[in-house]
Amino acid sequence: MNYRTRYFIYGAIFGCCFPVISSIVDVLVQGLPFCFDSIIQVQRTQPLHWVIDSAPLFLGLFAMLAGIKQDEVMQMNQNLEKKVQERTLDLHEKNSELSLAQKDLSKSLEKISQSIDYAQRIQMALISNAEQMKSDFPGSFLLFRPRDVVSGDFLWYHRSNGYVYVAAVDCTGHGVPGAFMSLIGYCLLNKITSENKHIGTAEILDTIHIEIQKILNQKRDSEVHDGMEMALCRIDTKNKTVDFSGAGMGLCYIGANGEMREVKADFFSLGGFHFKPNFKYSTQTISYQTGDRFYMFSDGITDQFNDKDEKFGLTRLRKNMALHSNKPATDQEKLFAAEIDNWKKSTRQLDDMMLAGIAL
Repeated sequence: MNYRTRYFIYGAIFGCCFPVISSIVDVLVQGLPFCFDSIIQVQRTQPLHWVIDSAPLFLGLFAMLAGIKQDEVMQMNQNLEKKVQERTLDLHEKNSELSLAQKDLSKSLEKISQSIDYAQRIQMALISNAEQMKSDFPGSFLLFRPRDVVSGDFLWYHRSNGYVYVAAVDCTGHGVPGAFMSLIGYCLLNKITSENKHIGTAEILDTIHIEIQKILNQKRDSEVHDGMEMALCRIDTKNKTVDFSGAGMGLCYIGANGEMREVKADFFSLGGFHFKPNFKYSTQTISYQTGDRFYMFSDGITDQFNDKDEKFGLTRLRKNMALHSNKPATDQEKLFAAEIDNWKKSTRQLDDMMLAGIAL
């Protein structure tokens, strides 16, 4: 039974009380015997009772109106509950879909992470020869901090025909793209020095530049401009000289007496197209004495910002080189690392970082 019918019955029953009570009261007031005939008599003789007798009808109708409103409210509540149930069911389905998607994403990320970790092991196995450098030149060190798991920066060390080659390389990008470029650079350095026993540093850079253009199919209108910056040294331990050629990356040289000299590189990096198509890299020769040091580094260190949006800068790095150059290699590595950490604090590392110190 709906509320409108229920309320009509309740109103009509309540309305019947008024004619019954009014008739009984009127019989008692007129002193008539209390019987059904007396009630009929007062109903016939008193017109007011005719109005009172309509109370069950009107009160029933008024109550029915309230019942109609109550039915409407109940219908609205039922509709809302139905919508809530539908939405809840829809949310459960969406949550289930999101949970499945999250599980799939977690599995994918785990696989990607495992692949990148494995790629790191392959990369380090191929290009990590810093220990050989430290063994041949005690007092040397390498500070190496990839921004991601794999890196576009690497140190290359190679002995050939009485010469020692050392290169600090900063490839375009970081992470996986940089790691691909680093393998290209590493393989080219090995190939060129193996096939040309007495090749000079400038000629190595010229050859690498051309080979990168060929490998990446770089033409003048090409959209691929990837390449690398490189500081390359050829150390002649017999004659105590260092031949240096740089492609966008120089080196700092500190003598045993503490005097610092900055050896600038050529402006152009390796790969892509130069403004001067026939450009040739230059060589600078430095005579050294036992106890001298030189440092090669990537711009990931000098370009690192702190929490005040200030760059670490070349001046600060040179200052630390001069301050720590006479200290043991392990101490130097820790001091440079601490200086970088104190500088950047909670600021995100922007690029791969590498600093190599070679004690001659």
